[in-house]
Amino acid sequence: MGNTKNKQRRRKRNRHTVGKILAILQIILSVIFVVVLLMINILPVKYLAIIFGILMFLDAFALGSQFTRSAHIIGKVDCVLMLVLLTFANVYLLRTNATLFSITSNDYKVDRIAFAVLNSDAAQTLQDAAGYEFGAQLIGGSDKVEQAIVEASEEVGQSLAYYNYDDPYMMVQDLYDGNVQAIIYNTAYDSSLTEKFPTFAADVRELSNIEIKTKVETVSGDKTDVTKTPFTVFISGIDTEGSIATTSRSDVNMLVTVNPNTNQVLMTSIPRDYYVQLPGISGDSRDKLTHAGLYGPQCSMDTLSQLFGVDVDYYAKVNFTTLRDMVNALGGVDLDSVYEFTTISGEYFVQGMNYGVDGSSALAFARERYNLPNGDNDRVMNQQIVMKAIINKCLSPAILTGYMGIMDSLSDSFETSLSQQQISSLVRMQLNDGDGWNILSSRVVGTGNDTDYTCYSSGDQILYVMLPDENSVSIAADYINRIKNGETLTQEEIAAGMMN
Repeated sequence: MGNTKNKQRRRKRNRHTVGKILAILQIILSVIFVVVLLMINILPVKYLAIIFGILMFLDAFALGSQFTRSAHIIGKVDCVLMLVLLTFANVYLLRTNATLFSITSNDYKVDRIAFAVLNSDAAQTLQDAAGYEFGAQLIGGSDKVEQAIVEASEEVGQSLAYYNYDDPYMMVQDLYDGNVQAIIYNTAYDSSLTEKFPTFAADVRELSNIEIKTKVETVSGDKTDVTKTPFTVFISGIDTEGSIATTSRSDVNMLVTVNPNTNQVLMTSIPRDYYVQLPGISGDSRDKLTHAGLYGPQCSMDTLSQLFGVDVDYYAKVNFTTLRDMVNALGGVDLDSVYEFTTISGEYFVQGMNYGVDGSSALAFARERYNLPNGDNDRVMNQQIVMKAIINKCLSPAILTGYMGIMDSLSDSFETSLSQQQISSLVRMQLNDGDGWNILSSRVVGTGNDTDYTCYSSGDQILYVMLPDENSVSIAADYINRIKNGETLTQEEIAAGMMN
């Protein structure tokens, strides 16, 4: 009889011990949750106080219930549910913190230098081509190709023979014509070369490539309170897949002016082929705006600052991977197309609303220009349509279901000079105020020309460029300044001004 009672007492103690362990684990996860919340600093104080109060109550109940006869079972159930919830919450918060750190701390760029031959060439490795005569791309303001040649020469055990070309198109033509047997070039020019030679990707085969990492200085890094001070961000969409650090052209060029005091956002798009000077790079020569991206975001920021006569405070850089993966993580976006058209890659869009457009199709929509009535002028309009659609989807419940996918898409393919503290403060302000934003659109236009102009980055080759319409530039600059100065504008007012 006594032994039976002792066994029952031990079983009760064991049950309470399990409950106490669960309660302690809950308290530990609660502490981690609060600490990470404080680290990220995205919640207003009032929300932090509420969350802290709720966790304190639940933790106290979970532990206290294990010292009672009647509530210990409810306490265990509470512990199990809270452990699951807090585990997921901590994973989300830690991933958010890691992503914020990743996108705000990139301090290097990567130049990928390719050694290539015609696809029909017998050489299969760089060693096989060691005795070839190479054409080597000479890029103004960059010695990355020369660095790669030194490394490649060490790799094959002999010096490579090469001729420098300041015109990459002439270099490729000489490869086709047999004047050189192989070429050495920066793959940032892949898209440009494919535009000139449509079968370039199929005709040329890489023997090897060398990636050169270069440490760069942070473009901004200031401590401006962006929740009180208007600012302008340069949005650069580079034409590559994969790592955001890869040097590339800036295919999408947009200034986003934010006034946190009036809750207005103005998107100003600039055609990528705008014919402009690149301050500190091209001297008195001109180049396509897209080529400014080859020299880093600061070059693009300086170029647009000079063009519009306004301060460009920060940059945010995205690539094809960012857009495609983010749209897919959100479950697609709804695009309100001005025109009915089919892209060169075959995606069809109706005039009006196109529902549930996936990432690849949204990317095609944003890149198309050939099958639009006004070419590049219409492309920048479509880029704004895609951006608005993404913003609207992010403000919907889709942000919850696609959250981890969005973090994945941003962590390796998004970069900004806004600090982690500035981004956190903007999120905190939005959560605290809950105010809507008036998102406005503006763009500049120009006249295309493909017969008379050369570009600084392309030697003597005649390329298609767009000559800026100075009146549209002046009007767009005025809208940027008015938004920064706190004036309230309407989309109708902006549209009317753009038509003048």
